[in-house]
Amino acid sequence: MSTACLLPHTGFGPFTASEWQLSPEHSLMLPVQPGDLLQSTQGTVWITVDGDPRDTLLATGDVHTVCENAVLRLSGFDAPRVKVLSRKPVQARVWRDTQGWSHWLPMARAWAHRRLQAGAL
Repeated sequence: MSTACLLPHTGFGPFTASEWQLSPEHSLMLPVQPGDLLQSTQGTVWITVDGDPRDTLLATGDVHTVCENAVLRLSGFDAPRVKVLSRKPVQARVWRDTQGWSHWLPMARAWAHRRLQAGAL
């Protein structure tokens, strides 16, 4: 992880930029607040909030603005990198996934293959 303190020209005020490399075997548990920005700098970042049925996927270059206080679970399967811009330093935890992307990928491939064979995709 790398961290830097930056002062943007938008008047947002000083903020901290942090960047993490994600892996298929682990999720990053990230406490965030309204106004924080998340950007995928490489790969696809999957963002979930426990108890919320909506998930967010960020492709390389996509930016997500946080709307409420939450603990986000960030994961990915293609070695993504995510940059977080926050008004306060972010304290992330690494969570070992037993049912993460690495387990879902073979199931997703099989599902997509069946759909292609059926002409549905």
